[in-house]
Amino acid sequence: MPATMLITGARGFVGGHLLAAAREAGLRALPASRQGGEAPPCDLLDPAAVEACLAAVRPDLIVNAAGASSVARSWERPDETFAVNATGVLNLLEATARQAPDAHLLCISSAAVYGEPGEEAMPLGEESPLAPVSPYGSAKAEMETLCARHARSHGSKIAVVRAFNLVGPGQPPFSAASGLARQIAAAERAGEKSVELALGNPGAARDTTDVRDAARAMVELSSRELTGTFNLCSGLAPTVAELAADLLRATPLAVATRVDPALARPSDPPLLVGDPGRLREATGFAPAIGLDRSLADLLDWWRAELARPA
Repeated sequence: MPATMLITGARGFVGGHLLAAAREAGLRALPASRQGGEAPPCDLLDPAAVEACLAAVRPDLIVNAAGASSVARSWERPDETFAVNATGVLNLLEATARQAPDAHLLCISSAAVYGEPGEEAMPLGEESPLAPVSPYGSAKAEMETLCARHARSHGSKIAVVRAFNLVGPGQPPFSAASGLARQIAAAERAGEKSVELALGNPGAARDTTDVRDAARAMVELSSRELTGTFNLCSGLAPTVAELAADLLRATPLAVATRVDPALARPSDPPLLVGDPGRLREATGFAPAIGLDRSLADLLDWWRAELARPA
């Protein structure tokens, strides 16, 4: 009988792709969300609900993809960001220790824990200093501390994945690539012949991986029950301007760009690129989907989304 994987946040961008990758790998993957469904309701801010969900499912593997994912919004609602990204994970850790002590748990962290290191620090490895500058990054760093403490005190099997930028179908519009793709799809749907894209920081370069490649890597880490911390990255860092240029090639519209300072984030390092060596050595990870296809698929997804009845 295949192993049972419980995926929290399975209705979200990463969680949905994780669910598809896990089922493709032959696992019995169950989506968990606050609304319930195939698994009982699992609101990470409700310890009793998390406990009941794990008691009912008794998973072999748990992947936590739930949480607040917007860096920009974390500046507006830091308490909310810490609640779900840190306290919520603590609730999950405690429930796992009681209801599924032999389960392997994978928690998704972020490159935001590295803060704003200088270019001389690139590429970032798992031993690079943590110096978060945003509430989002700080909450993820706290989550990592909780995971490490639980692994030591309970002997829990825990992996932490520090995901750098992910891109692909289903991505929310607050990310640079998805926001640009949505602008293009909206202009196409309105019958425009051209579109002007607003860029917050066109020179910002971010290590970028297709979300489907990332999902397969996380399923592999979980299935092998590997422990420790792993950067999930490609080692390639396109700029926001380069993302816009790639999207230009995927649309018949004439595309112009302008800089809108209002879109810039309070903290926005010029370059973030990671070293994927540890993940590659552990799983053989190698991205299979190129950036051009990632962006073309993202644009097609927005075209379909905007064509849906309101």
